[in-house]
Amino acid sequence: MFNPATQKTPRLGIVTPLANEEATVDQLLDRILCQLGAGDLVFCVLDSASRDSTRERVANRNAGDPRVRLVWAPENRSVVDAYFRGYREAFAAGCQWILEMDGGLSHPPELIPRFIKAMESGVDFAAGSRFSPGGSYSGRWSRYLLSKGGTVITNLLLGTRMHDMTSGFECFSRKAMEYIISRGVESRGHFFQTEIRYSLRDWAWAEVPINYACPSKSVGQSQITESFRILWRLYRNKGADPKG
Repeated sequence: MFNPATQKTPRLGIVTPLANEEATVDQLLDRILCQLGAGDLVFCVLDSASRDSTRERVANRNAGDPRVRLVWAPENRSVVDAYFRGYREAFAAGCQWILEMDGGLSHPPELIPRFIKAMESGVDFAAGSRFSPGGSYSGRWSRYLLSKGGTVITNLLLGTRMHDMTSGFECFSRKAMEYIISRGVESRGHFFQTEIRYSLRDWAWAEVPINYACPSKSVGQSQITESFRILWRLYRNKGADPKG
C-alpha cells in the first residue's frame, strides 16, 4: 500500500485522458505507477464520453494510492479540452515536469524513464518520436502515412526540424507548460499536437524515440481538413508568429 506520509512535492505529473477503458485502465495504472516516484502524480481525465466503469475504477485506485488523481470534466467537448484540463490540473498541483500520454496503451508506460532522462538533461520539451532512430510504429499503414506525411509537410512549410511532428507522447518543463496553456491552440482535433510542437520549436528540446502501437480507429475527414487549414494559416503567418 502506498504511504501518503512519504509523498513529496511532485516532480513529474502524467496527464492521460480516458474514455471507455474499463478493460485496460487497471493495467495502464499499474504500469504507470511502477515508473513514478513517491511524490509523482497521474491525472486521469474523464468526461461524459466515458460511459462504462472507467471512472469508478480510477476512483477506487485513488482510494488506495493518492498518486492517482481522478479529474472529472463533463464540460469537455473534444480531446483537446481533455488534454488542456489535465495540463492545468498538473500545473496547479506544482508538477515540475508534465508528461502527456494516451490512455489506450498505444504509448508504453515503460518508456517514461526515457522522458525523465531527457528532462534531466535540461531541455524544456521532450518530444516522443516514432520516426527517430530507435523508434517504431505498429498499426495501419494509412495512419503511418498520415503521420509521416504530416511531419514531412509541416517541416517543409514551417521550417521545423523534428522527425515526428504529430506524436502525443511528450513531456514539458513547468515553464514550457505555462507557455502552452497561456497560448492555447486552434485545433479541436489531434493536429493540436503539431501546433504545440511548432510553438516550442525554438525552445530547448530533444526527441525521444518511442514505440507506438496504433489503435484501429481511423482519423476522420473533418480532422484532416482542419489540419490542412491550420497548417496553411501557420505557414502564411509564420513570419509574424511570436516565438517562445
